[in-house]
Amino acid sequence: MNWLVGFALAVAGQFSPAAVSAQQSALVMRAVRFYRAEMNRTRVKGLVQIPLAMLEPVGAGGGRSYSVSVRVSDSTGLTLYQQAWESHAESVPGTPDAYTVEIVDFATAPGRYRLDVSVQDSVSGKRQSSSLDLRALSDTSVASDLLIAPKMRLAVAEDTVPNPGEFRAGNSLVVAAARVILTPLQAKVFYLLEAYGDKPRTGTLAVVVKDSTGTVVTKTPEVPANVAAGGSVLQGQLDLTGLPPGNYTMMATLKLADRTVERSAEFTMAGLAATLARDTARRAVMRTTDEGYFAEMGTEDLNRAEAPLVYMAEPHELSVWSDKLSVEAKRRFLTEFWKKRDPTPGTSRNERREQFYAAIAYANTTFREGGRNPMSGWRSDRGRIFARNGAPDQVLRRDREGRAPPYEVWSYAKGKGAYYIFADRSGFGAFTLLTSNDLKEPGEPAWQSVLGSAALEDAGRFLGKDLAPQNRGY
Repeated sequence: MNWLVGFALAVAGQFSPAAVSAQQSALVMRAVRFYRAEMNRTRVKGLVQIPLAMLEPVGAGGGRSYSVSVRVSDSTGLTLYQQAWESHAESVPGTPDAYTVEIVDFATAPGRYRLDVSVQDSVSGKRQSSSLDLRALSDTSVASDLLIAPKMRLAVAEDTVPNPGEFRAGNSLVVAAARVILTPLQAKVFYLLEAYGDKPRTGTLAVVVKDSTGTVVTKTPEVPANVAAGGSVLQGQLDLTGLPPGNYTMMATLKLADRTVERSAEFTMAGLAATLARDTARRAVMRTTDEGYFAEMGTEDLNRAEAPLVYMAEPHELSVWSDKLSVEAKRRFLTEFWKKRDPTPGTSRNERREQFYAAIAYANTTFREGGRNPMSGWRSDRGRIFARNGAPDQVLRRDREGRAPPYEVWSYAKGKGAYYIFADRSGFGAFTLLTSNDLKEPGEPAWQSVLGSAALEDAGRFLGKDLAPQNRGY
């Protein structure tokens, strides 16, 4: 079977939430063909879009497991290749229309072929199948199929392999989607077309968008298209903001000398109301995850989120953090930091992170210190103890009496029954830690002299301890 050049499989783990029509409750497939003149073969990218709604969640984390089987046959029904594999998709909280994409990559000689794909849910056993008939390109083909995508970027030196959910097309990395779904919040569509020829040619390329009735709703001017000997990649993007909801067809018209070729691809524009409702729900759910909590933070917010971690980080754990890190790198760092501390890793929420940042917010509101050296509440001694241990079980507060400054005694019943004694010697609400039985908080030497005997007896009665020093001469 020397006319079947090769077959490869890749999994696109990128999930794309979208307002999808009812037709996408099942598998969606598309094949994009590229001609390779040096081998007289057609390279086919088969995109298989699998709605997560057709798969049952696995465990508390909500991930999905499934198997994929693929068969490629010729026009006589002869099987040229078949393969099956297991795959897994993580859940996408708040996005009921999320999907994952499997990429089937193979090459064929000239002729007609059929691609059959079946996906079976590992939990329920439910199976869905879809097929595509396709014809290989030839040396007379002027252009590839039109590839459109919700995102496309030029590959850089660091892109040795595509990111999850991407595949390479020429010098571009493309987010995989069998059917592109745009929204009023993400209204750009990217396109790519390969043009072929055995000698240099010049011409023009124009793109139109038609609605379901065939009416042209937008059109680009004809732009110069220069095709080198052997072929060139033509690509661009359209901002379709304001396009009404519905199904559309993008058509690219390439004119080269006496040859004109048209290539098309379908896409959907979702409605604004449905998009906003889904986006609001998705954001609300995503904010409960570690990724979602940091996803919309900029540099300053990320720095503020990292700073208090000194209270709970392991030695040297924060050494990699610096101003030179990119925003994305900082988000990844914080996400991984909290994932390691998640008490319920099978769920979307991280209760430890929620409690910690709630404590920081409370400390900033309640324990902010004024005076000559104002300090954010979380940086104060009371703020530090509150961030580490939460709210105390009992608190004794005293205003200035006699020689004793205002002081507070915090007592915790949990653990080893830690207590902390603070005093405001500044007169501006700057309470510093005097002493504690917490070995991480050694306090100050000769702290008893700050309070005096009456305050020591008062604090001792509250704690049920004798706090006076052995030498009573204070």
